[in-house]
Amino acid sequence: MIYVPSMSRSFSFAPKKMMKWRYLFIVNLCLVLLISISLGRELIRAHEIQKQIKQLQTQADELKSKNLAMTDWQTSVQTESFVEREARLKLGLKKPGEQVVIVKDSDPKKTAEASKKGGADPLNLVIPEQSSPDKLANSTKWWYYFFHKQAYLELIPYESRL
Repeated sequence: MIYVPSMSRSFSFAPKKMMKWRYLFIVNLCLVLLISISLGRELIRAHEIQKQIKQLQTQADELKSKNLAMTDWQTSVQTESFVEREARLKLGLKKPGEQVVIVKDSDPKKTAEASKKGGADPLNLVIPEQSSPDKLANSTKWWYYFFHKQAYLELIPYESRL
């Protein structure tokens, strides 16, 4: 006797198998979704970390350049000529045999006017817009330069004397 399964038996058994496969498909789909979500989060985090690395690298490069500038400045400050110049300018150092000359402003009215203005330009380096130097011939300027020094200094703006 050969056993042949009946058609009705396999037909009734097929929906149960299909239901088992459907549950397996749903479970697999949920696992794939969870894995893809965690993968997406990791990719975003890796991208943010790379961005932070680039920012820190640029900051490190800026600090290196500042460090190089500071070491250059430090070596220039440590030179004997710089120390001597600063001592002369700020502390009034003079070597034996040298004479110190102090130049003061000869017109006290200008300093008084500057203090009244609020000290915005204590050295009178800024020329007001309405005042323009008179147009003089070059020969006249030379005459003033050699024979009337004070008049020359009043005629010529400060910037052109440098």
